[in-house]
Amino acid sequence: MKVFVAIIAGLSVLVLVGAIYWVSTIPAPSEMKVSKLVVAIDDGPQIDNFKLQSTSQEGVLDNTSLEGHWTYLVFGYTHCPDVCPTTLATLAKVTQKLGNDKSPLVVFVSVDWPRDNVSILKQYVTSFDKTFIGAVGNDESLKPLVKSLSAYYQRKDNNGAVKDGYTVDHTSSVFLLNPKGQLRAAFTMPGTVDQIVSDTNQLMSHH
Repeated sequence: MKVFVAIIAGLSVLVLVGAIYWVSTIPAPSEMKVSKLVVAIDDGPQIDNFKLQSTSQEGVLDNTSLEGHWTYLVFGYTHCPDVCPTTLATLAKVTQKLGNDKSPLVVFVSVDWPRDNVSILKQYVTSFDKTFIGAVGNDESLKPLVKSLSAYYQRKDNNGAVKDGYTVDHTSSVFLLNPKGQLRAAFTMPGTVDQIVSDTNQLMSHH
């Protein structure tokens, strides 16, 4: 009887060891690996209702405009001396590398409504890529979108030192929105084309 019990115990140990080995050989599910310049968000907040004038065919940018496709959303203004043109030039190369069918739609939201209108914005954004869309609205119209993305902007007159009268401090991050119109990630800029392409592919495949 003792011999039988010992045999059963030995077999149990072998089964346990075998099970542990089998489990250890199962490939772990792939984990999303993004660069340190990206803050990824799962099930991000829904953007509050907003409505802006747009260079799109509809002439309006609102919550429904952000649904059904991925979106890169950027805040800025056409008089921006360096950050905005650099960011849009980078996103133009990203769009080209990802391909128009896969690349998120680039939406440039102006925070300088006194100087930027739809006509000016259309000429500006399409100079980087013909698929880019511009949008603009007054401070009250911008508030829901800016607040939902925890962004900011502030016009500064710089004591009259600027030729055009003022500059605008603003959030320089690129926000990635998923097809539900929810925030998926924020890219710290400047970033390289290859880094943004890689991170975007990771983010879009893990959602």
